[in-house]
Amino acid sequence: MKLVNGLSYRQWQKRNTLAFKALSKETQKNLRAKGYYNFGWDRVKKSWTLLSEYKIVSLTDYKVKKGDLEGAIALVELESENANKLASKTVENIQQTRQKLDELLNSALDKYSKV
Repeated sequence: MKLVNGLSYRQWQKRNTLAFKALSKETQKNLRAKGYYNFGWDRVKKSWTLLSEYKIVSLTDYKVKKGDLEGAIALVELESENANKLASKTVENIQQTRQKLDELLNSALDKYSKV
């Protein structure tokens, strides 16, 4: 399954839909006029960009206000899981970079050290 920014296509759509429904009817109309259309990867991503231009309550807050505590907890768990994956990848990249730098340093020391 293809993920973009840690979310699948369906998760992006759901996030857009929830954020869109939380807006006033007038704001929704304005967004549609600007190109909001929650179908197709490119349009779903563009729609999130359009939604992001407005002050959006976090989806977790929105779900809590609607009384959907189970949904709010699921979102927090998903965000936490994605943050952990990103942190692990970052640590791995840092370790690989450190290893390469150590190899370059040792190579330079071997080549230019005074004997």
